[in-house]
Amino acid sequence: MPRKHHLYPDFGSLTRNLDPQWIAQALATTGCASVRKRKLPAERVVWLVIALAMYRHQSMAQVVADLDLALPDEINPDIAKSALTQARQRLGQEPLSQLFGMSAAVWDQRHQQGRSWRGLARYAVDGSTLRTADTQDNREHFGAQEY
Repeated sequence: MPRKHHLYPDFGSLTRNLDPQWIAQALATTGCASVRKRKLPAERVVWLVIALAMYRHQSMAQVVADLDLALPDEINPDIAKSALTQARQRLGQEPLSQLFGMSAAVWDQRHQQGRSWRGLARYAVDGSTLRTADTQDNREHFGAQEY
């Protein structure tokens, strides 16, 4: 897991809320877990992809260096930029899709308990309205304003 959170404070918050077991499970489920010992194993590539989405103004190499994502290697301490691209390609999108599904389900369940509206999950209420035709069917389906 990345260590230098002080450089990317939002990322530190994410690493506290994104269970590493979810990443391992997503990689195992999709068959993308690292088998070989690499400088940038699949678990760390997942963190890299997430960090790149959050810090688009930084290069991949900069994010890897700043977050200490590459495993230490005394013989060759640097990681080639092409290796970063290849690692992302090896990972693919499926593990990230799995991870999104797992984390969204857990976070939704955690934050929505007792907060539903008419049996629906409520994520935001912004005060806007949606105009519909004033018909009996719509009133029965959507309800009507009460004065």
